[in-house]
Amino acid sequence: MLTTDMNDRLTQVGPGTPMGDLMRRYWHPIAASLELNEENPTKEIRLLGEDLVLYRDASGKVGCIEPSCAHRKANLSYGIPEENGLRCAYHGWIFNETGQCVDQPSEPEGSKFKEKVRIRAYPVEEKGGVIHVYMGPDPVPVLPNWDLYQWEGVERSTYAVMLPCNWLQCHENSLDPVHFQWLHRYYGMWRASKIMGEERREEFDRISAARGKAHVKIGFDRFEYGIIKRRMLEGEDEQSEWWRIGHPILFPYTLRVGQGTWFEFQHRVPVDDTHTLHFGYTIRTPEPGEVIAPTPMRHEDRPAFFDNGRIKDDWVVGQDQLAWIIQGPRMDRSTEALGITDIGLIMFRNMLNEQIKVVEDGGDPVNVHRTAREIIELPTEFAWYPGYDRTGGPFADLQPQPVELERSLL
Repeated sequence: MLTTDMNDRLTQVGPGTPMGDLMRRYWHPIAASLELNEENPTKEIRLLGEDLVLYRDASGKVGCIEPSCAHRKANLSYGIPEENGLRCAYHGWIFNETGQCVDQPSEPEGSKFKEKVRIRAYPVEEKGGVIHVYMGPDPVPVLPNWDLYQWEGVERSTYAVMLPCNWLQCHENSLDPVHFQWLHRYYGMWRASKIMGEERREEFDRISAARGKAHVKIGFDRFEYGIIKRRMLEGEDEQSEWWRIGHPILFPYTLRVGQGTWFEFQHRVPVDDTHTLHFGYTIRTPEPGEVIAPTPMRHEDRPAFFDNGRIKDDWVVGQDQLAWIIQGPRMDRSTEALGITDIGLIMFRNMLNEQIKVVEDGGDPVNVHRTAREIIELPTEFAWYPGYDRTGGPFADLQPQPVELERSLL
């Protein structure tokens, strides 16, 4: 159980807060690249408690700047893309991706006034069809080449859901293997029988069956990028891929999951203290012998609620989102009663506090990258990696050392 002060320390992400300072050491996936185009060259966003504008200029470069023009404070989301930046709709001032004013058409010829004018701006990088923003101090870290960004011959898509709740109650779900048995298999099938047709119900039954069996043991290991989550289901032993390989939780807020030819990053991006952008990055890999024809990347903004105002729980991730939202805008952890199945989230909370201290002491927290690597492969159980003829890919024969933290549920 956390005190109110400790809960605030882990959930408040605005400028100058301990968690906000930690979060500003990372690149944040905030939009699909295809969202910025000729018809919609700008997008208003909110990230770590700050309102910002993404834009793509006429040369194709993406910038992230504060929304107010330095002149008369007009909203720059209505700006016009030029070759050298974004031109304010009100008086035509142009700001580039560094926030520097580079044109003031109504000032006298030869005036150097524009050189004195700058607005807040943050570094942006596109990778894998996703726009990432970095809001921290120099030097800017490397945006990692995660395997899903680098694989060729796959289908890619993204989705985004804005959730009215704090990032931590969303992400702690990643450290809770047992919820699948109850939230998805039990509650999910109960809901499926009421709101889905028979075909959808059978589809949902297949999806939830594998991981929805009774859990007999859970385990967690720290590794260089975060935590590996393991589970042993009823009728299995330690040779099961669920236990031997598991899947990672990338610090600070990304879950990597997969099964069959499906892989996904689920990013729980902190918008502010009471809102989270749940940003999904989905890959379909070819089955052995299949060649996937090149297809354009897709993006979908998904609703969190049905038209009647109830939480949209007719898909697996929607049921996760239901569990997070019904805890309230910001959960009060000073009144919770934790049990034996909560060892993973306790490990994660301890890790958050440790990494906050690392930042306060002037160091780099875990999973901040200073050197580029060509590709970073991540373990995922029962999933087909490109170029491999069995699930698990390069991790198929993995035999882990004794698990750092495990509990039997028998």
